[in-house]
Amino acid sequence: MKERILDAARELFVKDGFENVSMRKIAAKINYSPAALYRYFKNKEELLLALKQEGMEKFGRMQAHLPELEDPFQRLREGGRIYLDFACAEPEFYELFFNRRAPSFCDPEKWVGKPHRNFMNFKETVRQCIETEVLGDVSVDIAVASLWSSVHGLASLASTGRLQNSMPDLDMDTIFDQVLDFITLPQKERSRQGVPNENKSD
Repeated sequence: MKERILDAARELFVKDGFENVSMRKIAAKINYSPAALYRYFKNKEELLLALKQEGMEKFGRMQAHLPELEDPFQRLREGGRIYLDFACAEPEFYELFFNRRAPSFCDPEKWVGKPHRNFMNFKETVRQCIETEVLGDVSVDIAVASLWSSVHGLASLASTGRLQNSMPDLDMDTIFDQVLDFITLPQKERSRQGVPNENKSD
């Protein structure tokens, strides 16, 4: 029953938004009494946090093998592909937890929590790529922002089908690799030409 509640809540949150979905509405979707729903979750915040935990665990399992990849640029490529794959395979989870603002009824500290381990691993991978000069001479934060925004944009377009509909000839299996090569090329050229980056920082 708990899974039915979470599935119904996920669908309604995506369709109607966090603020417009009540416990009563979730209960009605699965023909369950509102009072009985509270046996599983004491309020909407607890239900949503359980849903977020489920989504993050799915995402984490997809990334579990990344630490085994010793080459940081290979790890970066694989991480980007996984982000894109997650958006396509789990579009509801992706929409709720990567595209939506924190709900007003949820404690911000509980919602955001500590810096997510996956993000910190991503940032460390980018730092290692810069150290090996594969990304050229650029600050870690700028590289992280550029790469994150690129893969997030791709994932958002792909999860809704807009990317495939507008550009049907794209190979979705290699799209992130090709985009990564495209956005890193200018930095590699700058590095080869010995052009300094005055904004570089740790």
